Amino acid sequence: MPKQTRPATQENATGIVKALKENKEAAQAVEKAADELAVVHAVLDSELPKESISPDANQAVERASQIEKQLTASSEKLKEVNESLERELSKGSP
Repeated sequence: MPKQTRPATQENATGIVKALKENKEAAQAVEKAADELAVVHAVLDSELPKESISPDANQAVERASQIEKQLTASSEKLKEVNESLERELSKGSP
């Protein structure tokens, strides 16, 4: 007797649902890291007098700001991808 399998479209949808869940978790982790880095940058930027810190430390503070902006942009992109995946999944729902 032939082995019964789920239709390919149902398997694809299941895979997309799993990917969407994992992507949402990744988006939350990236957003949390961006938020935490923004706080670190704000504290360093406001608490350290620019004249008294080394050029390397000043560069590190500025780099923290750049990384925070990159993480925020990545988080936003992940959210957009998640919304697209949700729209595609809803199209396939009866």
